[in-house]
Amino acid sequence: MADLIVLSERDRGGYAFMAESGARHVDVPGLRTRLSPLALWRSADRLKSILFREDPALIWAHSRMGVLLLRWLILIGYLGRHSQPAVAMTFHGLPFGPGHAPLAAALACRIERMALRRGPLQHLIFLSDAAKAQYLATVGPERCARHVCHVLPNCSDLNPMPQEMRPAQGAPISRLGRPVRKVVMTGRVARQKNLRRALRILAELPGNYRLSICGAGTDSPAFRKTARQVLGACGLTRVELLGEVADVRPLLAASDCYLLTSLYEGTPIGALEAFEAGLPLALSAIPGTADLLLRHPLCAGLSDLAAASPQEDALRIVALTEHFCADRNAAQSEIRQRWSAQFSFSAWAPEVRRLLMQDLLPDTAPKQWPEPERAEKARPKITVTPVQPPALRLASDNTQRQKTEPGSAPPP
Repeated sequence: MADLIVLSERDRGGYAFMAESGARHVDVPGLRTRLSPLALWRSADRLKSILFREDPALIWAHSRMGVLLLRWLILIGYLGRHSQPAVAMTFHGLPFGPGHAPLAAALACRIERMALRRGPLQHLIFLSDAAKAQYLATVGPERCARHVCHVLPNCSDLNPMPQEMRPAQGAPISRLGRPVRKVVMTGRVARQKNLRRALRILAELPGNYRLSICGAGTDSPAFRKTARQVLGACGLTRVELLGEVADVRPLLAASDCYLLTSLYEGTPIGALEAFEAGLPLALSAIPGTADLLLRHPLCAGLSDLAAASPQEDALRIVALTEHFCADRNAAQSEIRQRWSAQFSFSAWAPEVRRLLMQDLLPDTAPKQWPEPERAEKARPKITVTPVQPPALRLASDNTQRQKTEPGSAPPP
């Protein structure tokens, strides 16, 4: 087995499962995304000290801040062209493109180009072919000529899901005499998540629809004030502002539809978790959701961001939700089967093992990699021979969820 060390912001419960895995978890203040140059400098200094102490064979950044810190270490010369550790970074969302603030996107593009030119050979890992193509088109293919690009789709791993938490007599009945329908969102208060749009959509939904929002800052007085401004005092009773939750599974199990209003995403882990839970999805029509909109059997894109229509979005959500609730068991079964074939941990794990052993740490892998027989329409089953490389590094963001985060699960 490899020696796996996971770095993150202060753990608030999301990494508790690692105690049983044999991996080490290290708290590193400053790995949560922030804009302060002083905080960035301090975080980079802490990371530099840990890398010097551990002398890893591989540094693998997963979070946005982790990628930025590696870029910084490259730009200041700590990770030069002839650095010994293999360097890999997963782009869970590109730092430029539609939805990003123009100035921030231009700065991010410049940083990427400089780091690609100055740094060591880098393994650039994207969640989709579309994200890879957009990255190459933006930074320039010539900048990536000496680096290696990979595509590794994301996955979710919520199992086991709790039983649906509903009364035996059926869904609760609203004061209008109709069953209560519950729409759920998972996302922190940030410009990217565009939560104000979700509140505007709720205002157009029928009175028996409720919205639950969980994520950092959603239970703050400032966001409650925003919700009151959009919905009014009476409408505020139709929204639950839950803040951070340690386990999102019970919330998903009690919901009828998942809503995402982000301006930009990679492959949104919250939507993948809702996919796994068997929920219909109403998603922003952005590049990061294109794959989900194509593959999910009960999914709708919201109106175009440039001409957003809360009324149209509300109609789409009602159509999705009522169709789902008409035969919930059958719909959930179909949705979960589709998720299992494409976005489950069992579908993802063989591919990440192959990436790790063949590309990221080839010197420690067996010289001959057995090519498994592929069953039609099935993922390959790969047996990995245990090896003993030096320390494996994974720079990662903190999480408030069970097992997963806006990033993907660490390599098994």
